[in-house]
Amino acid sequence: MSNHFLFFLILIFSFTNVTAQNCVFSGEIIDATTNEPIAYASIYIASIAKGVMTNDAGEFKIDVPCNNYQAKVQYIGYETLTLSIPSSTKTNQTILLKQKTFEIKEFTVNAKAEDPAYNIMRKAIVLAEYYKKQIKEYDCTIYMKEYFVVDKIPEIARLFADKEDLKEMKAGAISEILMEYHYEYPNTTKEKIISARNSKNDTAKTGSNYINLNFYRLGGNEIVSPLGKNAFQVYKFELLDSYIEGNHTIKKIKIIPKRKGQDLMSGEIYIVDGLWSIHSVDVKFKQNLVDVSYKQFYSEIKKNTWFPINHEISVEAKLMGFEGNYKYLASISNLSTKNDNVVDSKIDKLVELPLTGDENFEKIKLSDAEKENLSKTQQKINNLMEKDKLSKGDALKLVQLIEKENEAENKKNNEKQNLDLSRDRNVAYIDSAFTKTNSSWDSLRAVPLSEKEKEIYATNDSLNRIENNDTIINKKRSIIGNALFFNGKIKTKNKDVTLRIPGALSWLSLNFNTVDGFVLKKRLFSYHKKYNNGSFFEIAPALQYSFAREDVMGNFMFKTQYNAKKRAGFYINTGKQNTDFNAEKPMNNFFNSVSTLFLGDNIKKIYQKQFIDIGHQIDIANGFTFITSVEYAKRIALTNHTDFNIWNPEKKEYTSNIPISTTDSSIFNNHNSALFSASLSYTPNYFYRFYKNQKRMLYSNYPTFTASYTQGVKGVFNSSTDFSLVEFSMEQSKKIKLIDKVSYYVGTGIFTNTNQLKFADYKSFNTTPFYVSGNANRNSFRLLDLYQHNSSDYFAEAHLEIEDNFLLLKRLPLFNLTNWSERIRFSYLRNEQIDNYYEIGYGLTKLFFMFDVEGFVSFNEHKHQYTGFRIILRLFDDDNTVFE
Repeated sequence: MSNHFLFFLILIFSFTNVTAQNCVFSGEIIDATTNEPIAYASIYIASIAKGVMTNDAGEFKIDVPCNNYQAKVQYIGYETLTLSIPSSTKTNQTILLKQKTFEIKEFTVNAKAEDPAYNIMRKAIVLAEYYKKQIKEYDCTIYMKEYFVVDKIPEIARLFADKEDLKEMKAGAISEILMEYHYEYPNTTKEKIISARNSKNDTAKTGSNYINLNFYRLGGNEIVSPLGKNAFQVYKFELLDSYIEGNHTIKKIKIIPKRKGQDLMSGEIYIVDGLWSIHSVDVKFKQNLVDVSYKQFYSEIKKNTWFPINHEISVEAKLMGFEGNYKYLASISNLSTKNDNVVDSKIDKLVELPLTGDENFEKIKLSDAEKENLSKTQQKINNLMEKDKLSKGDALKLVQLIEKENEAENKKNNEKQNLDLSRDRNVAYIDSAFTKTNSSWDSLRAVPLSEKEKEIYATNDSLNRIENNDTIINKKRSIIGNALFFNGKIKTKNKDVTLRIPGALSWLSLNFNTVDGFVLKKRLFSYHKKYNNGSFFEIAPALQYSFAREDVMGNFMFKTQYNAKKRAGFYINTGKQNTDFNAEKPMNNFFNSVSTLFLGDNIKKIYQKQFIDIGHQIDIANGFTFITSVEYAKRIALTNHTDFNIWNPEKKEYTSNIPISTTDSSIFNNHNSALFSASLSYTPNYFYRFYKNQKRMLYSNYPTFTASYTQGVKGVFNSSTDFSLVEFSMEQSKKIKLIDKVSYYVGTGIFTNTNQLKFADYKSFNTTPFYVSGNANRNSFRLLDLYQHNSSDYFAEAHLEIEDNFLLLKRLPLFNLTNWSERIRFSYLRNEQIDNYYEIGYGLTKLFFMFDVEGFVSFNEHKHQYTGFRIILRLFDDDNTVFE
């Protein structure tokens, strides 16, 4: 090789290195008036689609290929600044942003006239129906950071918590991810993790926590969106300002809740005049125990297409003396989108494009020939949008027309509604994702670390932790301590098998009833094996001991799922145990123990059965669920064996273990029972999601219809039961307009054969016999006797429940500041035992997020029977279901 050729190669490579060299532009952004730093401001270079944000000290740093650029510097409430970035290797600059001032002619609002904000918001609400589905897919680079710190730990926690746990709690946690992200409507995502770092040194490849959140889609049961069709019922709007930004006029509008409530937000929304699209959002709202601040900044990435490029969510939480805050940041760059051409065309026909600052522009209207090419629905939409001012009725009609248009298009295209809401998520990590150095991260991150964030990393690095993802054992306990109190689990390396063997004093419960005295229950172990296709099986045995009867009981449960897509599986449950005569099992063992030991009221009546129960479930089709079961049992009548109590203020004597007074005592005698049952339920258009290979049913806009049949089979292994029961029911729970939840249940049934019907097989009803309960079932009575009105002939029952956070008391001062919800209930029952029994009740729910308080009045044939209250503690709710 000649020296000249070698020199030429060296020259070429040297030139390539120089041209590929990156330049660093850094500095701080401050308020031009106060000199205070502006946290989370945006610096965006449109020519290379790259942007960064400032940290909470107003500092920024951006690495770009050396060249001359024009950067746009923006923050909500400040004038947008365009500045030149030189091609210098390192440039440090302090950028001053001015607070926005009134730049166009003033507007006046007559005391009787409507604020101009309402007309703007009506058009924004209408166009939101298109903007929310405008982008079909996009690709981008995302830098995401989130951290959590505990600001205050109560003294009681300091007394009982381990010192090392306190240190780790106070240290906080932080994580950062840089990734290439792909999204396709409605739920397909691909994440390619370029670099990942967190304060816990966790290298699990679980993907990011990126929240693909767009303000157009914010809302639902938890919060009412200012861009929703019901917004004007709960919000007032006020035009605060108008200003010019580039070629657009931006309207700043204040969002004012008409009432208090955690389902409403307050703050400002900025709307692009003429396009009626979101420019930026700065709102606050409360959710349960947290205060949320939500900011989102949009950028125009192509004609009539605005996309949120900066996300900032701040959360402050307070609970039982603990205080902490959480911060979420996401900065998007290298963005490219693929729009829905049909939606774009509709938007182009509806939007107005005034000249900057000119409010007296002449609207561009469609010609008569162009209108003739539109459908009748589209013509109505266009005619309404051409109005200078939209009324509230116009806006609502427009939203309804757009929904009608969507339905017609889907029908025309033979598009079936996709009920599968599973997230099609693909996550991949490059080999060096967890090995980036601190200096590498300095050039990668779009938001520089603040001093607080640096402290979180440093504090966590100093903690000496033992990491073991396969076996969780308390290493500080002695061998004896683990033998007594171990409550961990053992997993295989690939985590497909989980074995839990509790210590001698773990998974242990104690309750009391007048038949058994004190009953000690011990869950022995659990074994769970799962497969990649979603199939699994599990084993869970348990033992019980009755001290008064000196009897050993227990059961062995085997459960398996062999087809995850059809939720198909079966169970086998066998053993000896005591069972409530009320088949709904509404009386929790804990509260029955309290009632018996401290009030002398032994409410629960039980019998013993030695049994084997086998059941099977399968989804014949989505929404069609078929369940069958067979049970054989030797049923044995029991009597009281103890009169022990701790406190009996009214000096009551325990009642016998017979549920009702009757002249036919044979219905409680010992007998053998063979039962067959089958039920078929149908829920039309039932949406679902697959999560970790398991099908989770979500919701439907239609009721669930159920038909069931139970047969007592005489003669099988000396079975004496001989009866037939047919039941039908319909139930639904859904949000209706601004009411959070409306639930109803209607059920009826009849015994077509009662040749040999025992009391244990009577139709039971869910009720709440004690003042305090864990029974939160909305299809439950509150004041109905536990056994007295069980049916052996026919029955009809109905339940209606309305739950909202703004019904009666929540309209009053102080009450409207709470996170409580209100509930109104009505329940009805008719059978051969009771005529036209009904209950009416009102309650406050989610008090301190742990319990509900309800008051009820009951009537029979319109005659008052009882008045009572109930406290519902959800922590004690029993789960008696085998299948989900």
